[in-house]
Amino acid sequence: MDLGLKSKKALVFGGSSGLGLAAARSLAAEGAEIFLISRDQKKLNGARDEIKKDFGVSCEYACYDMTNSDEIDNFINNIKSSDFNILINNTGGPPPSNTSNTKSDYWEKYINSIILNTIKVTDNLLDYMKKNKWGRVITITSSGVVQPINDLLISNTLRPAITGYMKTLSNEVSQYGITVNTIMPGRILTNRTLQVNQSKADKAGISYEEAIDISSSEIPIKRLGKPEEFGDVVCFLASERASYISGSNFRVDGGLIKSI
Repeated sequence: MDLGLKSKKALVFGGSSGLGLAAARSLAAEGAEIFLISRDQKKLNGARDEIKKDFGVSCEYACYDMTNSDEIDNFINNIKSSDFNILINNTGGPPPSNTSNTKSDYWEKYINSIILNTIKVTDNLLDYMKKNKWGRVITITSSGVVQPINDLLISNTLRPAITGYMKTLSNEVSQYGITVNTIMPGRILTNRTLQVNQSKADKAGISYEEAIDISSSEIPIKRLGKPEEFGDVVCFLASERASYISGSNFRVDGGLIKSI
């Protein structure tokens, strides 16, 4: 199946590792040109070299921190004339938190990255997409959008907000050939998932390996997801083949979410 992604230009946030890198790799495998954003220069270098070596496509990067509004404003000024067809919104997950230990400065930091700065970037890429009557906006959220995850208060609160924004946006821009969708990853083998499981292990007084076994046992498929399994879903939604899919919220969770 030809996904029609050759020479499309994809801007991937959080693209130096984890789910962002998985998405970038899947897009690159289909011939898309990649531009990575992350705050970690060393990881960006490695991710760029990896993508160019493995797929032979153009891959560039810039180092910006999504939690820093001044940096994102500067980034937006630098890309005003850029011709990105595909936007992958992906912000780093907030640390474990609950109602008794979350300070106001944490709220402000992640409101900026998960909501306000994501909206800023998205809004600034829409003009080019509208002009060309083709675009893809895909936002990576969390299974906590529909089934709150224990000890992830900030994520459980803010991810539904950006999901609501993207659903509203889809109603406004789909007429221009721009599809807008969100994806809820479950337990995928990334550093973020490993961090969460280590926190659970420490709290329960068990080993990390035991925490992973417990986590896997709670998933109907009985294992954690592979990054490439997630990346391939992102890639399909970014493709020509997904041109009639917009305003949807997809689960890539191995059946973890219990609701219909």
